[in-house]
Amino acid sequence: MTSAGNFEPKISLETPLADYERLMEQHVQSENVEDDYTLENNYKKIATLARETVDKLLFEGSSITKEDQEKIAKFLNKIKEDACFFDPYSYNEWIIVVRDKLLKNNMIDFWRDHMVKKELGICWARDSDLYDDMEDPSPREFYNYAGCVAPFEQVDNSSLSNFLNVSTSAVLQTPIAPTNALNFEPVISLETPLADYERLMEENVQSENIRDDNLIESNYKKIAAAAQDIVWKLLFVPGSIKKEDQSKIAELLKKIKEDACFYDPFTYNDWIIGVRDELMKRNMIDFWREHIVEKELGPCWARDSDYFDDMEDPKPKEFYNYGGCEAPFAKENEK
Repeated sequence: MTSAGNFEPKISLETPLADYERLMEQHVQSENVEDDYTLENNYKKIATLARETVDKLLFEGSSITKEDQEKIAKFLNKIKEDACFFDPYSYNEWIIVVRDKLLKNNMIDFWRDHMVKKELGICWARDSDLYDDMEDPSPREFYNYAGCVAPFEQVDNSSLSNFLNVSTSAVLQTPIAPTNALNFEPVISLETPLADYERLMEENVQSENIRDDNLIESNYKKIAAAAQDIVWKLLFVPGSIKKEDQSKIAELLKKIKEDACFYDPFTYNDWIIGVRDELMKRNMIDFWREHIVEKELGPCWARDSDYFDDMEDPKPKEFYNYGGCEAPFAKENEK
């Protein structure tokens, strides 16, 4: 029988996933490990070392290539899979720290392309039997940073339901959209973001050639995600922005919000909260006060979107109550 005390786990920086899987097979998943106490202790030793290795790979080396990111993400995915079964609590505490370090070090690509898209955040009822609250807001809140939202929050249940109820004949009768609408990759430059965004919307969403609602929705979401990413880069990646830059970013953001109010206000609303919080964190009060607040670029609501009808909803007003500001429409109501 393997004991907890007679092995020292070793995971190299060169082959971390293979080393981790070998350790798990030999000291946790092996039939030779018979008692739960030994199994638990062996797992904790391996998991602790695995997390330390991820920290080293992400934060202690030189710049990370795209290939390195893929390898680290695969390793992290395996660590999370096992954590969901053996010990999600330690993993959850650790992964919050990882997220905060990624954002602090401005490692937005890894955060967005791997942590968020692959749902490598905290374990919860969706992926671990040790939880049962599918309404827990914590998993969703974990991903609401750097302009991102939880992937599972973006699932449109109504669209899925409609898809499942469509008959075969209806599918066959649906007009085939232009190829470019199906295969395009939205490209928005840092130099001319508003013009690029408007062109993408005209060609891939508002074009008369695209009549299928599901395709319009899919195209819009791709463009909106790219636009939100560009706003984030323009605001936060360079480190400082000029007054004229602020006005250009605000114009782009205004157009993004206008379209969001019509096509998908919910994703925009989640994202703009992250923008506000980052502005506050970086003490970018000028942009917050002169553009977000004065131009009402906060969440979509009944005042500007037909998706909502509660004109008494307090949340839009509360959104602006930061940095010594208040909602412009709150002042109107006081007159």
